[in-house]
Amino acid sequence: MDHSAVDMSVDLSAATGSPAAGGATVAAVLAVKSLQRAKSRLVATLSAATGHDEPTTRGSLVLAMFLDTVEALRGAGVSRVVVVSPDDEVLDAARRAGTHGLPEVDSPTTGSGLNSAFGHGARWARETWPDSTRLVFVQADLPAATSDSLRAVLREAPAHRLSFLTDRDGTGTVLLHGNLLPDETGALDDAPRFGPGSAAAHRAAGAVELDPAHTRWIDLRTDVDTATDLVAARALGIGPHTAEALRRL
Repeated sequence: MDHSAVDMSVDLSAATGSPAAGGATVAAVLAVKSLQRAKSRLVATLSAATGHDEPTTRGSLVLAMFLDTVEALRGAGVSRVVVVSPDDEVLDAARRAGTHGLPEVDSPTTGSGLNSAFGHGARWARETWPDSTRLVFVQADLPAATSDSLRAVLREAPAHRLSFLTDRDGTGTVLLHGNLLPDETGALDDAPRFGPGSAAAHRAAGAVELDPAHTRWIDLRTDVDTATDLVAARALGIGPHTAEALRRL
């Protein structure tokens, strides 16, 4: 599995050899909560099992899974990555990883929260990289995700104006992709509907589900919210940052 960080061109036709990518330039947006608040369900079970205090467990694992997700994206040829977070430690780690760290701000219209952070990142990405023709919103807790799976998804996604990939149980969303049209200002800023029942919410908003039979890309579908999810990710093969964090625990 390819979990290595590779600084490749964002021209996905070159990265994949597929004309379906069309030479489009992709910008990726990730959103990460405060390390002290994220993954409460996961931390509760791991803290009981390991005996580590909650802040240590929470921070190390959340940061490690985020870094492995970023490396999978970069290995897939996506070098335009912006990470939105209220946590300075996350932002510093994002910059060290070669991505752009963007402080989270409350929106006067959408307030705070995951989808507001995604929207903030989308606006920043469009302004910073105006030649980008595609936006992809990616969950930051995909430690088993491989670059091969991301390349494959990015080959197929442009066939639809808006498309998404569900998590393992089919109710959540791990990735949302949209094509940016030249005459659209503010397009896709309010497209993310992550959270409970997000697959149904994205479907209702007109997004097309990629691989609705759920037969492919299990590594990419395995987001980690519980200890059971983490076991599943480890069985698939996790990235080096998450492996090291678990070794320390």
